[in-house]
Amino acid sequence: MIDSNVMKNIERFGERYCKKYLFRWNKERLENNWWEALKFFFSHSFPRGRPDRLSMEYYSFTIKALEDYFAITNENLEESYKRLKEQKEHFNKEHILKFKKNIGGRSSVKHPDFEKEIAEKNPVVKLLVTSKVVKVEWDDENYNKTIRLKNVEDIMMVLDVLKFISNDEKKNVYNYLRNMITHDIKVAYGELIKMRAIKDKIATLIIRDIGLLNPEIKIAYEDYKLAFPVDTWVKRIARKLGCESEKIEEIKSFLIEKCNEFHIEPLKFAAGLWFLGSHSLDILLEDYLGKVKI
Repeated sequence: MIDSNVMKNIERFGERYCKKYLFRWNKERLENNWWEALKFFFSHSFPRGRPDRLSMEYYSFTIKALEDYFAITNENLEESYKRLKEQKEHFNKEHILKFKKNIGGRSSVKHPDFEKEIAEKNPVVKLLVTSKVVKVEWDDENYNKTIRLKNVEDIMMVLDVLKFISNDEKKNVYNYLRNMITHDIKVAYGELIKMRAIKDKIATLIIRDIGLLNPEIKIAYEDYKLAFPVDTWVKRIARKLGCESEKIEEIKSFLIEKCNEFHIEPLKFAAGLWFLGSHSLDILLEDYLGKVKI
């Protein structure tokens, strides 16, 4: 049987997640700066089934590469957006999909013909596969590293997102999604999973964090599944909490039902599950071992 203190403590870990990771994003800048909004989006779309540090390196590279290519600064945001729109023809991923199919679905970027057939014909793809020394900020570390995108799914994801924001209505992806979540969360979820490499975990992560930044948004109980990401950490903790299923939808239902039972805020709880899992050693050292004798 789940103890209410356990549920409340996990919710508190969600608050710690917000303080450490989410509240570094300034809401006013997100709402008024399309580039800041795009950085927020990419910070959520790169973490997908690999070490978080590696995801941060790919994110840092992509931001720096795009910043340099489109000459993006806070002083010339409108001009740089116009330059981005002018490159719209290069945001089509179909040529990559065709190439991937022709070579039998193997690792496209490493294929000897990828440079000639794809990168040399598309300056944006060329940009993303060309190594660059970038500064990476990871937790309390700052270091320089030579990086490029090595995964064709990452490349196509970036192209899809750039194509998405090249529509004036969707220029500020944060505002667009926040407004869509407010009016119809199902449509927002549907828009997200249309993008390459963005599946349920990433889509729900983006929706969850926009919801946490905007607590005035009301999410219906039956729609919390669309804002509740489930990864390996969440699966393990759900099992410890008594969930016997390995199916994503059933894990979501179990945890959301428990939140309702114990009057816990589901979005904070979802964030707390990830924070607890990924910071378990730190929590053990800081919150437990330092305060008790064994």
